[in-house]
Amino acid sequence: MFAWVHAFACLSALVLSLGLGSCSLDYGAALSDELGEGMPDSVLYGFKHTVVENGSPRYKLEADRATSYNKNEKIVFSGVAFREYGDDGALVAQGSSAGVTFYPDTESAELSGSVEFFRARDDLLVQSGFLRWDGEAKLLTSRNDVVTRVRDGDTSSIQGAGFSADAARRSFSFDNGAEGSLRAAAADGSGE
Repeated sequence: MFAWVHAFACLSALVLSLGLGSCSLDYGAALSDELGEGMPDSVLYGFKHTVVENGSPRYKLEADRATSYNKNEKIVFSGVAFREYGDDGALVAQGSSAGVTFYPDTESAELSGSVEFFRARDDLLVQSGFLRWDGEAKLLTSRNDVVTRVRDGDTSSIQGAGFSADAARRSFSFDNGAEGSLRAAAADGSGE
C-alpha cells in the first residue's frame, strides 16, 4: 500500500532534475504579479516516467497531464497510473487515481477521485475517493466523509470512513465506523 511514496519520491527527484523552473516563460514582473500564483510554470501532456535499477524497470508513472506550480511548490497530475516491479521484473503493485497533487518539499500527496491500489504479493486492494500521504509522518489518511475499502484476498474486506494507515507501525484504523469481515491468518498460513 505504501509503494506510492516510492513513486512520488522518484518523481520529486525527476521534477527537480528537469528544472521545471527553467522551462517557465518570463512574463516580466508586472504581468507575473497580475497572473498570480494560479498560473502554472509548465504543463506536460502524456507524462511518462520510468525508474530503472540495475537495468530493470522498478517504477512506472504515467499521467495524462502534469502541471507544475513552482510558487505553490506543488505539481498537479490528472489521469494517473502507477506500476511497481520486483527485482525479477514481475509486477508487484499497481494503482490509479483521477487526480494527484504532489508536494515535492515534503514528498506528500493527495490522491482524489477513484483511487485504487493493488499489491499482488499480498493480494491487497485499497479503494477510496480520497487519500492523503504525509511524507514526513509516513501516514496515509482519508477524510471523514470518504469511504475507503480494504480487501485482503478473498477472506477479508473492511470499509469505513476516516481511514488511517501508519507505515511505521504497519497498522490501519477507521475513525468513523467500519463494517465488513476480517479473518486472521492461521500460523500455517492457511487462513483457517
